[in-house]
Amino acid sequence: MSEVTWQRLTLAGLVALAVCWLAGRLLDSSGTTPPHVPWSAWAFSFIAGGCALGFAWQVKRFLQGKRPDLSPLRAARTAMFAQACAYVGAVMAGAYGGYALALVDSWSHGPRREVIISALIAAGSSLVLMVAGMIAERWCRYDDDDDSAEPSPA
Repeated sequence: MSEVTWQRLTLAGLVALAVCWLAGRLLDSSGTTPPHVPWSAWAFSFIAGGCALGFAWQVKRFLQGKRPDLSPLRAARTAMFAQACAYVGAVMAGAYGGYALALVDSWSHGPRREVIISALIAAGSSLVLMVAGMIAERWCRYDDDDDSAEPSPA
């Protein structure tokens, strides 16, 4: 399993930003009302990020030898969940950021300003999800300092 890098996350976020900016501009130029970003978008980000950190904390304790009853398969699944959170957070942050950028020229219009603000809040919470995924993935790493042939538990 390869680790998540900032370069990959940045690329995924920028691609999502460009696609959603273009879609938002097309939506805005067609004269349709832009849809609101639901509050569940930022709530999902905080809940998923908290779960990733909670699961990864258990794996960290397992790797320190303080939780020997944890299954190595569960540790591997937690690492994959942490990576998924990082990628989803980056893509969602880019998507909501692009949506907000597409509508920023109509900031003076009250209802559109609310859509922009809700998109920016969702983008910020998605960044929190991305950072939580990166931290959780780091907690799940097994540093094999010795040159033994034992397989790593996670």
